[in-house]
Amino acid sequence: MADSMADSKPKITEDFVEAMVDRIITELGKKFEDLDISLDYIAAALLDDSAIGIASRQSQMGRFAKLPPRAKHPVGRRSTRDVE
Repeated sequence: MADSMADSKPKITEDFVEAMVDRIITELGKKFEDLDISLDYIAAALLDDSAIGIASRQSQMGRFAKLPPRAKHPVGRRSTRDVE
């Protein structure tokens, strides 16, 4: 009985492992892309910019592209003079 159970198990081949790894990498890549898009929207909200502008700068100049010059004040540091 034990021999028949061992024979019925699927064989894990090198091709099977490679296919599974490729599938996992593809799925993770999609998740990272979704996460990157979400982070662009968060950065845009914090920097008073557009997500498209942030994504465009990143694609042109890389992940550590310099930010454009700020407007009146940095986020979270408004002076009392800015309030009307």
